[in-house]
Amino acid sequence: MRVKKFTGKTIQEAVDSMRQEFGRDAVILHTTQKRRWFWGRVGPKRYEVLGAHDPGSRQGAGNAVPKTQRQAYSRPASPQTATAPSEARIDPSWSEAVQNLYGRLIGVDVPKDLALQLIKEVLSQLPREDWNNEGRVWERLTVVTAQRIQTSAPWEFDGQQRAVCLIGPTGVGKTTTIAKLAANFALVGQRKVGLITADTYRIAAVEQLKTYAEIIGLPVHVAYSPKELKEGIAKMKDKDLILIDTAGRSQNNQLHIGELKSFFEGIEAELHLVISATTKPKDVDEIIKVFGQLPIDRVIITKLDETSVYGVLLHTCDRAGVPIAFVTTGQGVPEDIEVADTERIAQLILGDT
Repeated sequence: MRVKKFTGKTIQEAVDSMRQEFGRDAVILHTTQKRRWFWGRVGPKRYEVLGAHDPGSRQGAGNAVPKTQRQAYSRPASPQTATAPSEARIDPSWSEAVQNLYGRLIGVDVPKDLALQLIKEVLSQLPREDWNNEGRVWERLTVVTAQRIQTSAPWEFDGQQRAVCLIGPTGVGKTTTIAKLAANFALVGQRKVGLITADTYRIAAVEQLKTYAEIIGLPVHVAYSPKELKEGIAKMKDKDLILIDTAGRSQNNQLHIGELKSFFEGIEAELHLVISATTKPKDVDEIIKVFGQLPIDRVIITKLDETSVYGVLLHTCDRAGVPIAFVTTGQGVPEDIEVADTERIAQLILGDT
């Protein structure tokens, strides 16, 4: 792992220098603006970027090029929202405008039962003469959708330690998400952060988190048992935030879920269920049913950049019954993570961005 500072007259110049030397899979760890002293006088402003690169890592394994100017939750493409007439004409009393909007909801992967609930709620709030006004129906649909989405603000510490554990299926990006959270709270938020990994099923997962911890300058503890997890938390009494990684568990394997439950008996920690935006609605139902055996506090939705339809966000929020805390929008560490925002998520789901 190589870590180096790059400077430039502008932030973009510094980033370009990093890309030239480290390539497009480099990671930005920190940026600062400085003035240099020249013979007792203050010199011009300079921008400094602290970058890191692992020459042995494969392309795209979590070190994407940071976007210095990026719109949150940007859509890669407009989804195809056309649906078959049999899907759109649920109720013959609906106007053509209402039927079209119901079809659009189905087209962005909102499950039929949930889409029907939304449409009925919209119509109950509009006079019948507005049912054929697609603009009015769409405006009300946006409001109703936003009302269905719960989000939560970032943690406030106030002298109280928070232990947060990420759980979820395999392949949803838990380890990379922990690295993003750790880097943001440690480097930007100036909080004392500690890392614990209970993902001892995969040797690569332990090494991955250790690499991130080394780059950011954070302690990491490996827990092979519930006892060692408690010991790790006890060793980090001075930390504001403890982030705990776990092995991905298949929602179809009850034995693995039982092991996960045993790890957190007697431990006070927030449990954040991590779900990929690419997950099918039926799989979301099964994931929430199985992982819901644990007391889930929040949901994190990852991989928004890997799909063009986002009905799963609404579906997940509706089925889980807990707020969405964060969404991730790429593989870049630490920049590709956002605090969940109700209105922007509603606009994303409906394709109104």
